[in-house]
Amino acid sequence: MILTTIIHRPYVFAFLISFLVIGFLNRGAGRTFLFLFLGYSIAFLSEFSSIQNGFPYGMYHYVYENMRGELMLGGVPVWDSLSYSFMAYAGYEMADYFLGERWKIPAAALLMVLLDVVADPLAVRGERWFLGRIFFYPDGGAYFGVPLSNFAGWLLVASMILLTYRFLEKSLFRNPPPRRFPLAGPLFYWGIVGFNLAVTFWIGEIAIGITGLILHTLTAGLLFKARSR
Repeated sequence: MILTTIIHRPYVFAFLISFLVIGFLNRGAGRTFLFLFLGYSIAFLSEFSSIQNGFPYGMYHYVYENMRGELMLGGVPVWDSLSYSFMAYAGYEMADYFLGERWKIPAAALLMVLLDVVADPLAVRGERWFLGRIFFYPDGGAYFGVPLSNFAGWLLVASMILLTYRFLEKSLFRNPPPRRFPLAGPLFYWGIVGFNLAVTFWIGEIAIGITGLILHTLTAGLLFKARSR
């Protein structure tokens, strides 16, 4: 089941490995595995809840026949919950690089949501690329087929992951992180954005791609302006 999952979702595991490497360089092994554990655990609970009762993302359903042989836990694909870990980490590294300590957590949560603003409309159209049709929102949604409740749920879950990580980091670790390659975090974040935008344009969803490109270009401009100050 693990091998089948890796074969079917190589891009997820490529991002996961990148997260681990960058995490070891910039945060050390302890902080990185803490991020991985919290990201996965909180994401799994949120997804399990949402497919049962619609909270926090809104009701959606997995198409299990299109994920035969892949690793599942409680009806949730393991690789899907794992992706929250590296997306949360990418947002955290971006906020850490561009902004001061005061705004790091709320900015990181918003940056994680902005990743989903590109990724989720693309995932809804998974049957048109190598993701496959793995889930659907029964009632559709206002943002290119995605309900706005999904983004509110992402903001809540992102905040929970990041706040819990920050609390435990301060409690468990005395030494500062090594920060050997600070720019790796932003590059990783934009790599995730670039991958999703490339696939979006590849399948011909020009409106979604342009919207995502504008949002992330404006965000990058604001972050560079904040850092320059």
